[in-house]
Amino acid sequence: MILVTGGNGFLGQWVVRKLLERTQASIRCLVRPSPAPPAVSGVVAQWPGRKIELHPASLPAPAAALAAALDGVRVVVHIAAGKQGSAPALVANTVVGSEALFQAAVRARVERFVLVGSLGVHDTASLPRGAMVDEDTPLDPHPEWRDPYTFSKHRQETLAREYALNHGLPLVVVRPGVIIGPSAEILVTRVGLRMFGMLLHLGGANRLPFTYVSNCADALVDAATRTSLGSDTFNVVDDDLPTSRQIVRAYRSKVRRVRSIFLPRMALGPVARMNAWANRRTQGQIPIVFSEYDARTIWKNLSFSNERAKSLLGWIPAVPMRAALEATFQSHASD
Repeated sequence: MILVTGGNGFLGQWVVRKLLERTQASIRCLVRPSPAPPAVSGVVAQWPGRKIELHPASLPAPAAALAAALDGVRVVVHIAAGKQGSAPALVANTVVGSEALFQAAVRARVERFVLVGSLGVHDTASLPRGAMVDEDTPLDPHPEWRDPYTFSKHRQETLAREYALNHGLPLVVVRPGVIIGPSAEILVTRVGLRMFGMLLHLGGANRLPFTYVSNCADALVDAATRTSLGSDTFNVVDDDLPTSRQIVRAYRSKVRRVRSIFLPRMALGPVARMNAWANRRTQGQIPIVFSEYDARTIWKNLSFSNERAKSLLGWIPAVPMRAALEATFQSHASD
């Protein structure tokens, strides 16, 4: 029995589909209680005869509800997390909810707990331009300076490692890059910021750590099912990563025209400092668009390694980047 949290989400539905395609495991999905049919029901309906349970519960959930959800479960794939909102709201959804699940998983003595983290938790501010980001790159020592989502994912992973160290949680962390695919946003923050009906293009020639949703789901299934795997960490990005500039050009060609202003790398720091000064002088009436720390962490020319996932998981990104981008662009063009 494999428990998947967040099975209703974009990545979660693909993970359920891949588990059904590639394994004979029984699957239980933790889904938020709702009067509407769960989104993952469409995937489940394609596999009549397989043991698939939809277990309604929201995180954080009472201990008794989590004990029932984990009854008979050997592997947990924990995808559920808050995506938007204030830092307190995301901490409540992502960190507090995850801690309740960590505690329940320890009590249930699961054999493996696969946590879906984020590539964004690394300390890229201290890296020189052109450096390689891999699993040995330290975590950011100042998550409080990051956006609320990254802060919450940093705290979630840190807490999971405490449970692994102090309570024996059999932890495997999978850190996807930016997940693309049909209906997924592609002009993401690493490309630039949307404001006043245009794109403030900040990424330039920087490589984007994209992973196609089905490739990412394959990596999670590998992490959940490879029997020889112990506690480990894997960064998941695809091969042949595009640059930010290539994505903006392709979006204009394949989807629609988008007005943009390009801000070169050397201007990011001065503009961020001027923005901070204006914010102080106007007592917050001029908002912070991006900080100097953002400029040092997000919009930097770095490389991203996927060698560990390939060598230890046997993972191969089956959908090439060209096809992944085409599928993503087509979905936006038809909107």
